[in-house]
Amino acid sequence: MEALKQRIRAEGKNLGNGILKIDSILNHQIYPDLMMEMGRELAHRFESLKI
Repeated sequence: MEALKQRIRAEGKNLGNGILKIDSILNHQIYPDLMMEMGRELAHRFESLKI
């Protein structure tokens, strides 16, 4: 999902040792457009499972 990748690149912080801090993206700030796109992507990926 390109929008999420872009947001991680813009706001994520590399803490070293393979650790990427992205809590501000997922926990502290809500981006309605990004959340809606993520929801649509998840729905698309799981639509065949009828859950």
